[in-house]
Amino acid sequence: MAKAAAGPDNTELVIITGLSGSGKGTVLKALEDLGYYSVDNLPLDLIPKFADLAKSAPNIRRAAIVVDIREGAALDRFPALFKKIRQQVPARLIFLEADDATLVRRFSETRRPHPLGTGQSVGASVRRERERLAPIRALADPIINTSKFNVHELRETIHRAFGEKSGSPKI
Repeated sequence: MAKAAAGPDNTELVIITGLSGSGKGTVLKALEDLGYYSVDNLPLDLIPKFADLAKSAPNIRRAAIVVDIREGAALDRFPALFKKIRQQVPARLIFLEADDATLVRRFSETRRPHPLGTGQSVGASVRRERERLAPIRALADPIINTSKFNVHELRETIHRAFGEKSGSPKI
């Protein structure tokens, strides 16, 4: 399916998802810097309404949202929802991932708990999250492995890929 470029008659929606600790927040901020209207952790059931509002708002041509494991069991409905949204508005799904060891190190450095809880090791949580997100990963284009990126390199990658005002992103 060809992606239409954002213009006066349409809106581009970028949905960012992936593993916790892979850089979703960094990508969202990078897109915001490029003029995307950005929302983190929008409840799944509000995404179709958000897409519709963004499409009809005269001042929003590009929007980006983050959807991730914090959504819980509702996340199972995301693949069907994404297919429906793509019928409303040109949409891309970016999936961010990193090697297990990299994600465990990042959680250790930030001292934040994994969103799946503290009842198991971070490594076990990462593996469980990877399994839960596999159906969503299969829909994504692009899939970006951030294991070797620092924050600045990831931002630069997004700026290069999405910074042009016309045409398709170059990832």
